[in-house]
Formats: sequence, structure tokens, C-alpha cells
Amino acid sequence: MYGAFSEELLAFASTFVRREDCAVDAVQEVFLRYFVERSYGRLIENPRAWLYRVLRNYLCDRLDRAALRIEMPGVDFAHVPDTGRCVETAVERAQAAEKISAQLSKREMQCLRLRAGGATYEEIADSLGIRSGTVSSLLTRVHKKLSGSGDGEYASRRETAGALYVLFAGGME
Repeated sequence: MYGAFSEELLAFASTFVRREDCAVDAVQEVFLRYFVERSYGRLIENPRAWLYRVLRNYLCDRLDRAALRIEMPGVDFAHVPDTGRCVETAVERAQAAEKISAQLSKREMQCLRLRAGGATYEEIADSLGIRSGTVSSLLTRVHKKLSGSGDGEYASRRETAGALYVLFAGGME
């Protein structure tokens, strides 16, 4: 289980906390809780969704109790790797990523990250504690925002895809 899901859970946890060690600790805590649940003989029908939901709840509880009091990480363009063929492409992607991040709510970003990671609507709903109809509405809203609703905000799907790569693979939100 750890080998199958730890990397994507760590990426998800990174949307909540700035420091990697805090995200790693949270993921370890979630797997500990999974082990405890299984040791009591409890059946977990969809382990992936269960892990995401417990991780989200754990991080929200920690943040709400002011145990971590760490703000969402800002975008620091000085550390964006050159994922294109030139520096100009990397800067354009980073700027587009900043626009996307500013446009989307925290919940929309969480849905998009999970969907980009291959989660089904039901898994996203279970993970975030919402209904799958809400997931559909959120992702439809994300699609409309990313397509720019015809105002030319994003010139192409390729630019949007590059920006999403910077957001998710680059660990920024």
C-alpha cells in the first residue's frame, strides 16, 4: 500500500503544508492509522479514497488547531526548473501557473490535483468528504476557468497543460 500510494499522497499533502517534512509526517500518520484500522479487522473497501480522506482530515485538523500554522506556499519563480526548451518557456509556464493558482479555489485545486492523479469522481468525493455531483460541478467550474470562457486568457491547451505540470509536478499551488 505504501509503495502504491505514498508518492501521490505526499503530493496531495504538499498542497496543505509548505514544509516537506510536515507532509511526510502526515503521510506516515495516515498509513499508521490505516494499519491500526486493519489490525482491528475493519474492512476498507476503497483504500485509496480512505487514505486521501484521512490525510485531508488529519491536515485540516492540524491546521485548524494551529499546530502547524503554515501558510500555503507561494510561487517562487526563481526556483522553477526549466521544463521547456528555453528559459522563456519556463517563465511563461510559471506565470500561467500563477494565474491558474490565483483563479482556482483551494477545493477546486484539490479536485483537479486528484483528478490529474487518476482518481475517479467517487474517489475524489470520498477523499474530500463531498458528493460526486459536487466533484462534477467543481471540475466543470475548473474547466470553464481554465478555458478562459473565450476571453483568450489561455492561448492554448498546451500552455495550460504546461502550467498544470508546473503546479503539480513542480509542487506548487
